[in-house]
Amino acid sequence: MLTVDQARTLYEAAGDSSHDFDHVLRVYHLAEHIGKAEAADMAVLRTATLLHDIARADQDAGRVVEHAIEGAQRARQILDKQPPEFVEAVAHAIQAHRFRVDCQPQTLEAKILYDADKLDAIGAVGIARAFAYSAHRGQRLWAAPSANEHTATKEFAVKLSKVKGTLFTKTAHAIAEERHAFMVEFFERMAAEVAGEK
Repeated sequence: MLTVDQARTLYEAAGDSSHDFDHVLRVYHLAEHIGKAEAADMAVLRTATLLHDIARADQDAGRVVEHAIEGAQRARQILDKQPPEFVEAVAHAIQAHRFRVDCQPQTLEAKILYDADKLDAIGAVGIARAFAYSAHRGQRLWAAPSANEHTATKEFAVKLSKVKGTLFTKTAHAIAEERHAFMVEFFERMAAEVAGEK
């Protein structure tokens, strides 16, 4: 089975701190927690989680179109000495971990990886990631969600506020409730402070 240290060597330096190996580790810890609670195949889940973003830097650099599809292909190559059913279970979980890919998670392990990856996009960490990515892209600190520009506030309105409703597992839903509530409170407070009301 792939170790954390082995996986770390497969990742290029991320262009931004919202998609670096620290993100992979946070998702790994969430997947461990959810996987144990949901009785998942932990070998498949751990391996898929460690490999889920191996093509992300290439997508960000424009070298591949979709990192989930490319990542699944690379996982097959990396794991070519493992049993085929294990390899395909890992590859499916990687390919199905994205919002924007037309590949719904079919297995428990794929659903857990999806959930863990999405949970890292909400709550306090999700807010920090949204602002880190926004800064990396040179976007403004704040603009009304209705503005025709992408900011962390717009990311919350368009995507992050909907994450809770996309999750699959009971354990992830329980974690998401508190994280979602924290984000709502934060962005309401931020809007009030920007308006000079607080």
